[in-house]
Amino acid sequence: MKKKKQPQEIQKTDSKLKAATIGFYHQNCQTSISTEKFPHITLEQVSPVVYFRREKDWMDYSLIWNVKAEKESELEEYLNYIKKRNDTKRLSILNKSGTEALILLRFKSPSSSYEKVLESGTIPTSPVIAKEGFETYNLLAINPKGIKNLSKELDAIGDVKMMRVGEYKNSGDLPSLTHKQKDALIMAMINGYYKWPKSTNLEKLSELANISRRSMQERLRRAESKLFPHLIKKHVKKGEK
Repeated sequence: MKKKKQPQEIQKTDSKLKAATIGFYHQNCQTSISTEKFPHITLEQVSPVVYFRREKDWMDYSLIWNVKAEKESELEEYLNYIKKRNDTKRLSILNKSGTEALILLRFKSPSSSYEKVLESGTIPTSPVIAKEGFETYNLLAINPKGIKNLSKELDAIGDVKMMRVGEYKNSGDLPSLTHKQKDALIMAMINGYYKWPKSTNLEKLSELANISRRSMQERLRRAESKLFPHLIKKHVKKGEK
């Protein structure tokens, strides 16, 4: 009589779950180069990365991007630019409507930041967003060394900006932001708008985003008005304990 297999025990760890948001400029990579050249474009990864071939100095892979632009003409200009690049092997437009397009892109790159993230043991918790030359990764790690090691690995192939590192906390009823508000906040954080003293101002941010100063100010103001009351309330409760 065969013995019944015992269910595997769930492993527990005393380590506190760490969360990080990393901004990364990938040197000599199409993603960073193209979104830096077209600051009005936002890329959102909506598929896993599929690798076709690896060589010593480059790799061939594909993924699906959701491409967003401010204007239809800007979207057309960006897609034509990508199509004509020497490192693009294939560009298929799966869906297109107004200022957005879903594309299947296969291209060559000297390395893969996505692969570095997976190899580090960290876990992506949201789609990768690329804008203004920077890829933004939201990550979780059981071992804090995973985030530190990833930062070193990425630093060897580009420029890293640690936007946030700390203990993971369930967002609960954290207010939701629109894509434009999120983009404005990310750009402001990357460029030091919330540092003291500030490293940039609204005029410079609006130029980078290719929008008016008033539009940038309004997006940041609306995002701040949603987030700040929540954060203040949370810290007040924490202080009362």
